[in-house]
Amino acid sequence: MAERNPLVEEWIAKAEGDWDWTEVDLSLISPRMRDGYVYHLQQCVEKLIKARLLQLGQTFKKTHDLVALSRSLQQLDPGWSWGEDELEDLTVSGVMNRYPGFDTSTEELLELKEMASLLRQALLLRLGSNPRELP
Repeated sequence: MAERNPLVEEWIAKAEGDWDWTEVDLSLISPRMRDGYVYHLQQCVEKLIKARLLQLGQTFKKTHDLVALSRSLQQLDPGWSWGEDELEDLTVSGVMNRYPGFDTSTEELLELKEMASLLRQALLLRLGSNPRELP
């Protein structure tokens, strides 16, 4: 088994910390809290993509753009692919909802959570990590 990179592991741990925040009972999430909830979904996926890039020896610019990060990952890992529309939705929702004039409905929140959950599982698999193994 290959030696684990401590920096990659730290990015995974940070991503899982964001995911932990989203494991709260959705009935406890007020409309004013939805922006933070969606932000943590986006951050989890962003950090996992960055962890995978680091695992493959690639550095990256500071960005929240999941489409750009995913394209960079696909160049190094041709087996990786994800729908850019979904990545764009998660990026826009995670970043723009933190500003006035943007809101997320309960239905949108549930769709974003499902999308982020699938992305998280796919990325953890590529990283060789299992969420049950993480502290």
